[in-house]
Amino acid sequence: MKKTQYSNLILLAILIFYCQAAFTQSSKSNNTDNELTLYVMPTLIPLNWDSPASLYKSMKNCYFKTIGVKDNYLLGHVVIKLSSPLLSKPLITGQTAASAVEKVDLVLKEKVGFGILGTPLKGKLESEEHIKHRLNIYAERKKLSFIKYKINEKAAQRIIEFIGKYSQKMNDKYAPCDFYGGAFWPLYNKEGASCSSFGIALLELINALNDEAKDWKLTKKIPMKLIGGETNNNKKIKNQTILKTNKWYEGDGIKNIDFYEYNVYEPSIMYDWILAKTTQNDSKYKSYTENNIAGVIVDVSHIDFFESSDFFKQRTESDIFIDHYIKTKVEINSETN
Repeated sequence: MKKTQYSNLILLAILIFYCQAAFTQSSKSNNTDNELTLYVMPTLIPLNWDSPASLYKSMKNCYFKTIGVKDNYLLGHVVIKLSSPLLSKPLITGQTAASAVEKVDLVLKEKVGFGILGTPLKGKLESEEHIKHRLNIYAERKKLSFIKYKINEKAAQRIIEFIGKYSQKMNDKYAPCDFYGGAFWPLYNKEGASCSSFGIALLELINALNDEAKDWKLTKKIPMKLIGGETNNNKKIKNQTILKTNKWYEGDGIKNIDFYEYNVYEPSIMYDWILAKTTQNDSKYKSYTENNIAGVIVDVSHIDFFESSDFFKQRTESDIFIDHYIKTKVEINSETN
């Protein structure tokens, strides 16, 4: 074989090697470059969920002790960051209430009592600029943690498409993201979200909601006598009634008549869970520090899920808050899809 031919073969072998290496690296980056991060901020003063009375007292205490604190999420908060080659820059957003005044009016003027936990409010998706500012503030307070999920490109694409649908007008007036409330689950048709349910729903959307999430969830049966407002015959709830209620509803009873079953992924519980994981030698949730913020990282890029163009499903059980919301906010004001 001539020297020139031999040299050409060597050059070809080198090119093939680098092409294969580049392809392998590209395949790896398909997983490693797609990340969904849930940032979690707890209440600045702990809440006590032992009873309606203890929750009321601790929420009141939290409110008055932090009323003068700027850039504060009174009940804690969860926001998301999606990083992917599919995006020109990371997508940073979160669901929140649009007006603090509306909350105050419902509690002090309309006296809805614990109805505030489920009553639909005006909502919005937070801007990237607003969230980045708050994240910096909470990081300085040492009140910020996160879970970073390594996801695949298909999951990233699904999240992008879902948020697009979630923020799209379902009629000429409203988009689901225009509503905020503790009764909502954003994967149900025409519903908004709370801050934590928005983030958790994204995990369910890509089949990455692990059993560990059960540790973050609180379920309380709220006695109907503590729920006021339009969803319960415009009853006004006295503070003394709440303070005298030292137990959540017990027994079977009838849901939405004797009690309301309230479910929430509590940011403060999530925050404590994450910090606990950072000190453990967990093979799944590995301790991970980013910008001097302690968090954990988990690889779910291998998880597959059923792909469907329809992100939303119908509720199968009645809910007093959602039923009222659909009737007054969605169906009456527009043609439903």
